[in-house]
Amino acid sequence: MIIKNAPVYFYIIASILAIIAMICDSEWLMLLTKPSIIPALFIYYVTVNDFKIDSSLIAILFIYFISDVITLLEIEEATLYVMALDFIPYLLLLRVVVEDVFVLKIKKLSKINVAVVFSAFTALMVAMYYLIESFAKTNPDFVLPVIAYGIVLALYISFSLYSYLETDFDFAFNILIAAVFALIADVIFVVTNMIFSIEALNYLEFTLQIISYFFIVVYFLRRNNYRYMENNEYINSINEV
Repeated sequence: MIIKNAPVYFYIIASILAIIAMICDSEWLMLLTKPSIIPALFIYYVTVNDFKIDSSLIAILFIYFISDVITLLEIEEATLYVMALDFIPYLLLLRVVVEDVFVLKIKKLSKINVAVVFSAFTALMVAMYYLIESFAKTNPDFVLPVIAYGIVLALYISFSLYSYLETDFDFAFNILIAAVFALIADVIFVVTNMIFSIEALNYLEFTLQIISYFFIVVYFLRRNNYRYMENNEYINSINEV
């Protein structure tokens, strides 16, 4: 167990040091620690999951790693490229969460939960409208990307919320936390890059981003465990017949 959790301890240490590096503006410490965060989570995933690999998670972690490297290199005019890269994991996560809702045995639809989710989605759309209004004149090139980004992110959060409200799955809570942290981080990203810049917000965005990575990995681990148990129950029921 200690060996399996070693990558998590490494992830925590690397994350803390990366945050310190960002606050202290230490380039060498950032170069040493930030590229280690996602590989540590990947190693944790494959060791705990007995080297079974989910292609969606691998793609998500790989794309986030590339995005982090681009950000680390401080390439000029790279904001749109980073947004385009980070958009792909949201599409993959949306697909997986939608699958949770429609495939993983949600037996009934609660009108109250549907109303809560619809209200949340509507609130996110209204918030996105006002956010875009605040930078549309100064950064018109970002309007359409942020709209596309915002709609997918809102759907991702809404389906995650619905899955959490309608089921007793512990992994539904993990992906909801990851989605909420990602939302806050992305709003901060838009604000600091297109409206006004506050250094402390950049630290918060970075912290929430790397925490969301952890919850995504835990989500896939627990989701895989659930599916494994479901398959075993199905096989046992066939054998009993």
